[in-house]
Amino acid sequence: MPACALALALLAPAAHADLAAELTKARSAPAQDVPRYTLQAGLAALAEGRTDHAVELFDRALTGIESMYANTESAARARSLWYEEGAKEFKGEPYERAMAYYYRGLLYLGAGDYENARASFRSGQLQDAFAEEDQNRSDFAVLMLLEGWASQLNGDTGMARDAYAELAVFRPKLQAPGAGANVLVVAELAGSPRKVADGIDNSEIVYRRPKRTPERHASLNIAGKPLALDLVEDVYYQAATRGGRPIDAVIRGKARFAANTGDIGAVLANVASEGSLLAAANGGGGGRALGAVAAAGAVLSIFSANVKPRADVRYWANLPETLHVSTLRYDGNLNAVQINLTDDQGQPVASDSLRIQTFRDARGNGLIWIKSRN
Repeated sequence: MPACALALALLAPAAHADLAAELTKARSAPAQDVPRYTLQAGLAALAEGRTDHAVELFDRALTGIESMYANTESAARARSLWYEEGAKEFKGEPYERAMAYYYRGLLYLGAGDYENARASFRSGQLQDAFAEEDQNRSDFAVLMLLEGWASQLNGDTGMARDAYAELAVFRPKLQAPGAGANVLVVAELAGSPRKVADGIDNSEIVYRRPKRTPERHASLNIAGKPLALDLVEDVYYQAATRGGRPIDAVIRGKARFAANTGDIGAVLANVASEGSLLAAANGGGGGRALGAVAAAGAVLSIFSANVKPRADVRYWANLPETLHVSTLRYDGNLNAVQINLTDDQGQPVASDSLRIQTFRDARGNGLIWIKSRN
């Protein structure tokens, strides 16, 4: 059993329902799928209030994510042209890796470790803006907001101002947190974006919104006062607009490479065959040259056969669809809150799996984290 799976197995006896299910999957999954279940288990642990387990699981998952670009054989295999995508170790798409840092940053915030929280939110933005994705900047607005919030709580006003200025580029109507705010509210609504294969040889990735998740808006009642939450991030949008992602480039390249080399190989083989017949009919030679052509055709055909263009449709299945945020000044009991979910028509929506976790750190700053469903 891989070390990662073994560590997860040791947690299983004390786990709750959703966490236990994810840990069971991790114990029985192939090694390349363990990172995905580690992420799902980390989020389940957070939802169940098992903060220590969530920290351990996300740290473990992020160690694997950060190794993707290391100079190692396994990292090279993860980027290789010659392995089917679904057979590689799961590292997640850029939006999934960004969300892993988002959750780790929230856990740091809950513990009052603002500097590491800020570093995590910034690392998430870097995952969203790798040069291999043909981008120069991140557009993951919620991470900009949270980076600014972590800096604000840490007294780094200049850094907070810079983060909020970057946020304003993408969310110009969003108000930056007030100077006296000490509580952050984050509500995660609906279900994960779905990832399916499409196209010839299933070489393309298509994203779909979750099914049967009507909640679209969230508001809070805290100490008898209503608090509206702003939609800051559409995780589905982040998933569906990943133009130029490294894995997509490889998949598209594989599909083209397979088709082109296969066609060229067939043409060269035909040229060699027809050339041999013509040479024999004319009593001519040319066998070595034609043999070389045939060999080249065979090699290209083998290359084409070895390229596996099928898309990797594994995805982090318990992520939310949208992220809603607000901040306020409040020194009372964070557990005295009520969450109201509504659909697009403003009608109330019930959720039997709603989770609310609250944190108040040593400096009196609070975090209310809400997840509408697993």
